[in-house]
Amino acid sequence: MMRRPLAVVSAALWRVARRTVCAGLLLAPSAVQARQVAGEVRGRVIDATDRVPVAGAQVELEGTAVRLRTASDGSFHVRSLDPRGHRVRVQALGYRSTTVDVQVVNARVSEVEISLARVAATLVTQQVRATQDTAAFNAQIVDRASIERSGARDVADVLQNLPGVVITRSGGPGQPSRVSMRGSSANQVLVLLDGVPLNSALSGAADLSLVPVENVERITVLTGAQSARYGPRAMAGVIEVVTRRPRSEQSLVLRTGALGEWGAAAAVAHQAPVGGGQGSWSLGVDHRATRGDFRFALPAVRGGGWARRENADVANTQVVAGASLEGRAQQVVLRATYGHTRRGMAGSIVQPSLTGRQVFDRASVGTTAQHTQSNWVFSHSVDAARESAVFADATPPFGAAFDNTTTATTLAAVSSATRTWRGVNTAAGVEWRHLGVRANALASGAPTGQTLLGSWMNARREQDIGRSAWRWTTEGALRADHSTLLDGVAWSPRVATQFARSAWSTGTLSMGVSYGAGFAPPTLADQFFQEGVQVRANPALRPERTRHDMEVRLSARELPRFGALWHAEAASYRADVDGMILWLPDFRFIWSPSNYDATRRGWELRGGLRIPRWHLDLQGGLDESRVSYAGGILSGQVAYRPRRTANLQIGSSLGATRAEFVLRHVGVRRVVAGSALNALPAYRMADARLSTEWQRARWTLQPTLAVENLFSRQAAMLVDYPFPTRLWSIALRLRPPSPSTLP
Repeated sequence: MMRRPLAVVSAALWRVARRTVCAGLLLAPSAVQARQVAGEVRGRVIDATDRVPVAGAQVELEGTAVRLRTASDGSFHVRSLDPRGHRVRVQALGYRSTTVDVQVVNARVSEVEISLARVAATLVTQQVRATQDTAAFNAQIVDRASIERSGARDVADVLQNLPGVVITRSGGPGQPSRVSMRGSSANQVLVLLDGVPLNSALSGAADLSLVPVENVERITVLTGAQSARYGPRAMAGVIEVVTRRPRSEQSLVLRTGALGEWGAAAAVAHQAPVGGGQGSWSLGVDHRATRGDFRFALPAVRGGGWARRENADVANTQVVAGASLEGRAQQVVLRATYGHTRRGMAGSIVQPSLTGRQVFDRASVGTTAQHTQSNWVFSHSVDAARESAVFADATPPFGAAFDNTTTATTLAAVSSATRTWRGVNTAAGVEWRHLGVRANALASGAPTGQTLLGSWMNARREQDIGRSAWRWTTEGALRADHSTLLDGVAWSPRVATQFARSAWSTGTLSMGVSYGAGFAPPTLADQFFQEGVQVRANPALRPERTRHDMEVRLSARELPRFGALWHAEAASYRADVDGMILWLPDFRFIWSPSNYDATRRGWELRGGLRIPRWHLDLQGGLDESRVSYAGGILSGQVAYRPRRTANLQIGSSLGATRAEFVLRHVGVRRVVAGSALNALPAYRMADARLSTEWQRARWTLQPTLAVENLFSRQAAMLVDYPFPTRLWSIALRLRPPSPSTLP
C-alpha cells in the first residue's frame, strides 16, 4: 500500500533534520540557554472503567513543588518544567494511586492521559512528598495569565514588580530600561529571548523596553551566579523570556492611554495532524506608540521649578513567528522574530536634546531538532541574529554632531544529550558562538569579531531519606568557556542541595543551599570606546568574576492555617566580585573604566497568604543588598545601587472581576559611608489595576484598566531622568473560546 503523501514528506523532513543538525554536532550550542528552555505538561485524568473524567484528583510531580487538583473535566496543566524525565503521581479517593513517566523536552507541550482503577473505599493515611526543583529553587516565574492581568507594555514593566529586581528606566514608557539584581550592573544579568541573548554586543546590557509582552508566554527570573548553566554574563542572574508557542488560538488586543499612547496586537495559531505526527504554526504582531512628552518638577539640586520633557516619543513593532513538526520521538521547531524601534533621545534634564534619535532593528531565525531514543534525549539548535542600532543627533546640547551606527551579527549552535542513569539525571553539551561587530563608535584597531566555545555538564539526583517524608535533592554543574578575546579558560562551577518534605495537607517545607561562580568578559564599549572629551576607554580591562556566590534559602509553601494558605521564604547570600568594571574619573576628571573589587551581601524576605473563601491574596517582600567597594580609596555603596527595596501586592477577585494594588519602595541610592553627599532620596510608587471578563456572541472580552503612579509622586531612579506623574491605560483583549487540545 502506498504511504500517504504527508507521511512521506514528514519522514523526509525527519531524515534531513537529523543529518543536517548532527553534522553540526561538534560546533554546538546556541546558549545552552536554548538547551534548557522550559516545557509543559498538559493532561487529563479519567476513570479506567467507563472513561469519565475524574475531577478533584491530586496531581503531583515528584521532585518539584507542583501539587494541584484536576478541573471538572479531569484536566490539568503544568508550566515551566525542566526538560527531563518527570514522574507524575495521581491520587483520588476511591481509586488506586497511579504513577506515570512523562518526558518533557525543550519548549514542548507533553500531553498525557492517566487512567485510574477503582478500589474499595478504604481510608488510609498517605504520605505525599513534594520538593521544589533545586536547579531553580530560587526562581520567580511570571506566567501568561499574570502578564495579561498586569497591563504591562514590555518586559521591564513586568519585572519592576518582582522582589529583588530593580529596573532603571531613562524616563517614561518605552525609554531604555536596564535591570539590576542583587545590586549588580546591567551587564552582569543575562537576558534570553527563546534562548538567544539580548545583551548588547557593545555595552553587554539588555534593554528590556524593546521586548513587548503581548507575544510572551512566560518570564523566569533566576538570581545568583548561573554561569555554570548559562555561560558568560550570568554573574548575578538570568532572565529567560519565552515567546508564545504554536497552539490553536486567536486573539486581538487594542490599547490606549496617557502620553498619546496607542497600540494593537494580534496573534493567530493553528494545530493539525501531519502524517503520523502533529504540525503547528503561529504568528504574532505587536505595534505600540507613545508621544511621551510630559511635565516634571526640577529637583532642588537643578534649581527647582518645572520643565517639560520633550523628544521622548517611542514606536515599537515586533513580529514573532513559529512552526513545529512533532512525532512520537522527534520534534523540529522553527522560530523567527523581528523587532523595529524608533524613539527620541531626550537626554538628561541638564542637557536636553530635541533632535537626538535612535533606530534599533533586530531579526533572528533559528531551528531546534530533538530526538528521543531509548533513555536518551538529543537536542541540536542553530540560531542566527542580526542587530542594527543607530544613535544620531545633528545638534546635541554638548559636543559635536554624531551619527553612531552599530551592526552585530551572531551565529550560534548547541548540541546536548540527556539521560537518566540509576536515578541520576545527567546532561552534557557543547556551545559555539561567533559575534561579528561593526561600529564607528569604536576606536581604530578594535576587534571586529569574537568566538566563544563552551562545554558543560551537570548531574542531578533525588532520593527519599529512609522511610521519612523527607526528600533530598542534589545537583552539580560545571562549565568551561574560552573566548578569542581572553586568555585561558573560565571555569564556572555550581552545586546545590535541598531537603524538602510535605507538611499538613497541602504544604511543603524546604531548605536549600547553593554555591556557584560566574564571569562576564569586558565589553567592547568599555575597552575600545572611541575617545572623546574627558572620556577614555581601557583596552587592558580584566573580566568580571563572581567568586564564592553562596546562598541559603528556607521556604514554607501552601501551609493551611486559619482559613488561609500561607507561604514564606527567607534567603541570605554573599558574593565576592573580582574586577567589577566601573566608570570613574581620575584626578584630571577624565572618565575611564577600571576593575574594582566589590563585595555583595544581602538577604531577602518573602511572604503572603491566600484566602480562597474571600478570593483575596496578599504578598510582599523586603530585600537588602549591600554592594560595597573593597578598595581602600573607594568606600561606601556602589553608586546608584539601592540598598533596600520592598514591594506589597494585594489582589481580590469577585467572579470574573479582579482588582490589584501594587506598592513599590526603592531606597536611598549612591550611599557614601558617613556622608549624605550626592545621595538620592528614597521613593515609593503605587499602581492599581482592574480587569474583568465576559462573553459577547462568540468572543471573550477582557478589558483592563491600569493606573501607574497612582498618587502622582515626583520620582526618579537617576536624578536627571525623571518619571512621569500619574499615567492611565485601557486595554481590550478579544479572543474566541479556545478548543481543548486534549482528545
